[in-house]
Amino acid sequence: MNDAIGKDLTPAIGALPAALRSSVELWAERFRDRNPTGLDSLDAATLRPLLRLVACSEFAGHTIIREWPWFSEVLAKPGAEPDLRFELSAADPETDDIKTGLRRFRNQRLLHILWRETTGRAATAVTLESLSKLADNLIAASVQCAEARLNERCGRVRDSSGKEQRLVVLAMGKLGGCELNVSSDIDLIFLYSGDGESDGERRLSAQEYFTRLSRQVVAMLEEVTPDGFAYRVDTRLRPFGDSGPPVLSFSALESYLLRHGRSWERYAYVKARVIATSPAREAEPVTAELMKDIIEPFVYRRYLDYGVFESLREMKALIAAEARKRQLAPNIKLGPGGIREIEFIAQSLQLVRGGSDRNLRTTGLQPALRHLAQTRGLSAAAAAELATAYLFLRRVENALQAMRDQQVHELPKDPADRARLALAVDYPDWDALHASVERYRRCVSKHFSAVAFRGGDEKPVSGFVDALSASWSARASEEEWRALLEQSGFVDAPAIASIIVGFARSAAVGQVDRTGAKRLAQFVPELLGVLREHENAPVVLQRVLAVLEKILRRSAYVALLIENPAVRDRLVGLCEKSAWLAEEIGRYPLLLDELLDRRLHEEVLTREEMQQDLDRRFDRLAETDSERLIESLGQFQRAMLFRIAVADIAGNLPVMKVSDRLTELAEIVLQKALAIAWRDMTDKHGRPPARSGRGDAGFGVVAYGKFGGMELSYRSDLDLVFLHDSTGDAQETDGEKPLDNNMFFARLVRRLVHFLSAQTATGAMYQVDTRLRPSGQSGLLVTSIEAFERYQEENAWTWEHQALLRSRFVAGSALIAREFERVRNETLRKRVRRDRLRQDVIAMRHKMRERLDKTDNARFDLKQGTGGIADIEFIVQYLVLEHAERHPAVIHYPDNIRQLGTLAAANCLPAEQVTRIQGIYKSYRLRLHRLALDEQPPFVEPGEFRDERRFVEVLWQQILGEPGA
Repeated sequence: MNDAIGKDLTPAIGALPAALRSSVELWAERFRDRNPTGLDSLDAATLRPLLRLVACSEFAGHTIIREWPWFSEVLAKPGAEPDLRFELSAADPETDDIKTGLRRFRNQRLLHILWRETTGRAATAVTLESLSKLADNLIAASVQCAEARLNERCGRVRDSSGKEQRLVVLAMGKLGGCELNVSSDIDLIFLYSGDGESDGERRLSAQEYFTRLSRQVVAMLEEVTPDGFAYRVDTRLRPFGDSGPPVLSFSALESYLLRHGRSWERYAYVKARVIATSPAREAEPVTAELMKDIIEPFVYRRYLDYGVFESLREMKALIAAEARKRQLAPNIKLGPGGIREIEFIAQSLQLVRGGSDRNLRTTGLQPALRHLAQTRGLSAAAAAELATAYLFLRRVENALQAMRDQQVHELPKDPADRARLALAVDYPDWDALHASVERYRRCVSKHFSAVAFRGGDEKPVSGFVDALSASWSARASEEEWRALLEQSGFVDAPAIASIIVGFARSAAVGQVDRTGAKRLAQFVPELLGVLREHENAPVVLQRVLAVLEKILRRSAYVALLIENPAVRDRLVGLCEKSAWLAEEIGRYPLLLDELLDRRLHEEVLTREEMQQDLDRRFDRLAETDSERLIESLGQFQRAMLFRIAVADIAGNLPVMKVSDRLTELAEIVLQKALAIAWRDMTDKHGRPPARSGRGDAGFGVVAYGKFGGMELSYRSDLDLVFLHDSTGDAQETDGEKPLDNNMFFARLVRRLVHFLSAQTATGAMYQVDTRLRPSGQSGLLVTSIEAFERYQEENAWTWEHQALLRSRFVAGSALIAREFERVRNETLRKRVRRDRLRQDVIAMRHKMRERLDKTDNARFDLKQGTGGIADIEFIVQYLVLEHAERHPAVIHYPDNIRQLGTLAAANCLPAEQVTRIQGIYKSYRLRLHRLALDEQPPFVEPGEFRDERRFVEVLWQQILGEPGA
């Protein structure tokens, strides 16, 4: 090298791998031919990474020589980020000038992006985002230029009403995900919003106009000129591929997706992102229409879509065959454990759950992995390993493509290129890099197998299950089924055979489509294989098939059971123990999603976890429509109710904790429903002012009965009373459509009750009973706190004081909460008619027995029978009301168990009797829960609980002074 013409580069070049030194020396000579003193001013901290970049990328070296005046300014500002905005000249340059500008701009910014990564100023994720932004801007500029030229001759396209129609450019693949390669094709689909005709001198139909426009855009980007190309454009992802029209209307795209859309296209459209519209102004409504109304309904199903994994395995098999045919093992994109497998993992899980979780409707792979780790899609460890592998493989891929600005994915065989690649990704040599590549690919393959094949490429099938499959496919008769089952060791073969044949001949099975029939033929034999060891196989089979019959119309749920044997086994276990849970799953198949969580049987649900679950569900909803929000609230309520019941059956929750969770769930649901109802009312009518003129008038909800006493069961009504503190003649809301405050609160209550009790796709959440309000059904639906207190003082009956004892504030303003608690305390202590308390309690209990007790010689009514739950409740209520004035602490709690505890603490009832009666009450409640879960009425055999009933009868006689019967 001639050192006389500039700085001696020998030390810097000598630090490079030996295989690359000669090419860098040759570059330096060519550089000095064009820029004799260009390198002299560079210090070692700049020169070394510059030569390193040149050693790794022939493209970068070539571009540095051509663009040195521009790049020297970049080097002078080492911290500057690349300016990716491309501005068209206002002078309307010739098309060739624009093409030149686009290409030079692309090469310059690509060099800047590579320089930032080489110097450690940009991580791989930032590089991918910058490359995508650069492409977005150049595509938008191409659209703008092509449109300006076409409009000169043909004008703009307008529909029959004069509304302008727009070209929309849809990015797919890595560009759609904002994760573009250094030298990647860009996958584009060209669309236009609607039909019409251009309004210029030369009139064109919308189809012809936008076809010309899209072709000009493609030519602007991919035509090779002396300056190279901007991007290679691939439009084969459009409907019907190469044989389809180059541009389609929204309606044509929608029709295609509905009629012809294939499984692989759902994966492709996960990445769909609008990057340019023409004209750009007022583009948001057009984009929203395209994504929300056309693409998202095609890609995402509203239910769990486990059928995705079948198509994933099919695509994987095709790709594997192609990889073998083309010998793609060294290909880090398409080969085993490559980038495509990571994308498939994320996209398949997005398709499964994206219908119910809007946060998964992201085009970016890395955001999808992060959110999947926060849900049940992937473990945090798996998501982290996949994200790390993805960024590593993408860095390697970018380094490969940066060598010569070529779209390559194969690991190189040439020693110099191997040295370039190792240097670019900071590895000491090729062997170390190759070992890391293989390690990451093995990790990806492991996770892909776990997702696509549920842990193994092939499921072993026993000869027994194979025989069952043959019988199902052959539509075997009941006699043939019975013979096979008896031979296979089923104890109840005749009953099971009858159930199978009845199911096979049912209308639901007869109407199932081909996909559903295929899934059914796989699932039923597997189910029978599981049931062979069950003692109560006919009952369990009947219940599971009843669930199956109801979900066949959405056979993706059957796919869920096939893909997840653990879910199938959990379903069998629940159906064995609870007819109610089986019925719930059949009515609301979304509950199968809950069975995916192995913690269902292992961890105890808390109020905090329920609240967090609800918050997450609403965070991922982009809905403002109240009915849709209430539907989501109903899905949450069903899911939590289900989880509580499972914990109950598993023995993880004692009976009182079951009631606590059910009560807390009702509170959470009520509070959310009230918030939605309040928002609806105030949006329409404004806010009801307080009497002071500051803030809103208070409103509150009071729970009575089982809800008030924190003793809800699975099918308990909610007994509610509604209060407000708005009084006066001039109380009116402050909105455009004002309402009298009393009318506002009445409508608010009706809306709230409707939300809680209306039948939706998820059923009614609760039945609401408002008959315990002052004056019952003849009274106002919502009462002022003053009127409520006046009623308690002047008109309330003893039974209403009994009811008030089991009441508490559950939702609304703190002011109403304080006022209600004051009224409750004063009423129970000072306003009870104790001179007639005993006879009132006895009379009310007799009336209830006569009307409600279903006890006879064959059964005992646990709720209303003599010595049952109601007798215990009346004993407790009598004692608390009798002693409340002298011992105020006894009214502090609204539930029977803790009221009994306060009675013992106040010496109103002997401690040993309290312990005994608490134990009996819990035993009764536990039995009621079990009966409810098995869809049974609240009756037991006459001999059951004989001693307990006798104890309660004796206690009744001791305390109330008359026989219990």
